Amino acid sequence: MAEQDRIELNFSPSIDPLIDNYLVSVGIGYNPYEMRRYCRREALRLNAKSDAELSLLGITRSDIPGHVLRHRLSMVPA
Repeated sequence: MAEQDRIELNFSPSIDPLIDNYLVSVGIGYNPYEMRRYCRREALRLNAKSDAELSLLGITRSDIPGHVLRHRLSMVPA
């Protein structure tokens, strides 16, 4: 748990609105708690990376929600 607390202190902007906006944009229409909980730890880990590190992974900060949910929402392009 300490690692997650440390990660949460090292990201900006908050990842939760990015996840919420992604879920709304793919037509989910609501923000299911379990879906957010499922992807939040990985999203926080990625969001703590620098833009350069994200670039090496081929994603931008705004791509994080789609990236972490790509397998769960396989019918939606990431």
